[in-house]
Amino acid sequence: MNKRRAFWVILIAIAAAVMLTFVSCATEESALKEKYEQAGFDAQAFPFEKADVDKDLVDFAYHGIKNANSSNVEQVFVITFKSIDEAKTYFEKHVKDQDKPNMIRYGRAVVYGSKEAVDLY
Repeated sequence: MNKRRAFWVILIAIAAAVMLTFVSCATEESALKEKYEQAGFDAQAFPFEKADVDKDLVDFAYHGIKNANSSNVEQVFVITFKSIDEAKTYFEKHVKDQDKPNMIRYGRAVVYGSKEAVDLY
């Protein structure tokens, strides 16, 4: 294989890898939203300041609420950080916060809220 052909093959492979990365992230976010919508949760604006989250450290954030007009309100907060270290730091800092119940961490994601909603993740 000559150098010119090798260059184009490598360039196309890199472009394809970048596109797949973007598509997989978008798909994951869409699937998450759909899963919570099917369970009866309505998407809300994510309260970055109240959650003590720096927007610049986050790839994706989701806030869902279920039964908003009843006494049995359920909420879920999903934060996908840009790195595992940022997720670990946030989790360690907030895992015992009373206003962030049932907190769990999966890789770069930190999830908290009602037990049912966290289990749904």
